[in-house]
Amino acid sequence: MSAPVHASATESRGGFAVSPVFHRAAQVAAGAGLGVLVLGLVQAPERALTSLLTSGFYFLCLGLGGAVFLALMYVANAGWFTVFKRIPEAFTAYVPWGAVTMLALLPFMATLYPWAKPGVMETDHLLHQKQAFLNVPFFAIRMVVMLALWVAFTWVLRRNSLRQDVEPGEVLTRRNVKVSAVFLVLFSLTFCLAAFDWLMSLEPHWFSTIYALYNVAGLLSSSVCAITVVAVLLHRAGALPQLNSSHLHDLGKLMFGFATLWAYLWFSQFMLIWYANIPEETVYFIARMHGGWEVPFYANVALNWALPFVLLLPRPAKMNPSHLLRVAAVLLVGRWLDLYLMVAPAHQPEGSSLGVYELAGFLGVGALFTLAVTRAVRTTPLLPVGDPYLVESLHHHT
Repeated sequence: MSAPVHASATESRGGFAVSPVFHRAAQVAAGAGLGVLVLGLVQAPERALTSLLTSGFYFLCLGLGGAVFLALMYVANAGWFTVFKRIPEAFTAYVPWGAVTMLALLPFMATLYPWAKPGVMETDHLLHQKQAFLNVPFFAIRMVVMLALWVAFTWVLRRNSLRQDVEPGEVLTRRNVKVSAVFLVLFSLTFCLAAFDWLMSLEPHWFSTIYALYNVAGLLSSSVCAITVVAVLLHRAGALPQLNSSHLHDLGKLMFGFATLWAYLWFSQFMLIWYANIPEETVYFIARMHGGWEVPFYANVALNWALPFVLLLPRPAKMNPSHLLRVAAVLLVGRWLDLYLMVAPAHQPEGSSLGVYELAGFLGVGALFTLAVTRAVRTTPLLPVGDPYLVESLHHHT
């Protein structure tokens, strides 16, 4: 497998050149995918909006995951990741675009969310009790505020890091440590609220206290996988020769650990609801274990934990770039399927119907993510030469 990039020593700002063919293909995919979704708003609005929400949230999580990865490394005083830290930084460049994809859902809330339909609150006693929180104006305000916070913090983290190339030293690193500490606290609160708002309220009669943490685990797992994929592809293209087997080993361990965390939270949520056997809670899993959703339900567990657990258990497996690429691809597909299972059954109780709208959403939003990330790494130096931890990272376990 070859990457659609090649190292370029002639880039004015030290980045690398992206193949023009690849760039044009991404632009076409973005236009075609989003165009199909626009047409779907007329022909099958619920499916088109379900696809946009699923893929929009999926790729927004990858962008946010880059910032969370950076913040965790900063507050942990870690230096091993410095060689490839421009990759998660590039992911954060997508966050403003991801915010736009989520804001695009606001005009169609009455189609997507049952509690937003006119007159529902007055006829449904349970929803009436939640009206102070679940109402369109307050929902929109929360979304705008959360997205604005994420855009601001991710921008500051990346800006400080890029400034370090011309202002080397520890000052900007210490500044990013402080920013990261605040960001992680705010992210923990706002992302949990976003999971409740954007996903769980699709079925407002059901609720779970583990749901938000479960989505945090999915974000961590998928973002580390995406970072690993880009790092390996850049290394193969000759643009990141400093990446070594020890870096890959640590990334593999994080993939393994976060996949296991996801499985622990999945089982905790499922087991407690199954054991308590309360009708108001079991309805969520009954809808996903029957009626045409059986295969995606069990495939979700296999892709997000069972297969990665077995494939990443041996130590050499976590140091093999080709093997890591395959496992990361499995986990990334699994994360999308996981989100699809959270979103789609609310509007497709008759069973899964993967088709043109789901593909269009993934390709369209995914192409936007690709364009944002490639632009970020193309216009910035790939190696953070001013970072005080660079020497430590270059000699990581050598």
